[in-house]
Amino acid sequence: MNLKQNLVAAATTATMAFSLLAPFALVHAAAVDTSKYLKPVAAEAGYSTTDPESALPKTIGKIINVGLSMLGLIFLVLALYAGFKWMTSGGESKGVDEAKGTLKNAVIGLIITLSAYGISTFVMTELVKTTMGP
Repeated sequence: MNLKQNLVAAATTATMAFSLLAPFALVHAAAVDTSKYLKPVAAEAGYSTTDPESALPKTIGKIINVGLSMLGLIFLVLALYAGFKWMTSGGESKGVDEAKGTLKNAVIGLIITLSAYGISTFVMTELVKTTMGP
């Protein structure tokens, strides 16, 4: 293999590895329960730790996180499909171009998904702060 083929294979492998790990980070972020660490601090500061009104924003936040995690997994599958298509194209330019397009779209989709996750986390955090107090 020449240098160009090695670079393409390395870039594809790196992109696939990133695409493989990013959705797991989203799932982990959605599954982390910090309440067991924060409840003692809130109780010590004099805040209520059993606020029934905070259940709706938390539920909405969890639903958004699960949905965005699923989108991350969809983009992982797209990236793996594009890599497979690229590697099996046998150097045929039409197959490589289609794979590049699919991979580019998957990466753009992953960036949009990560941005949506960040924005929704910020909005839900601010909503809870505003409606429930400090």
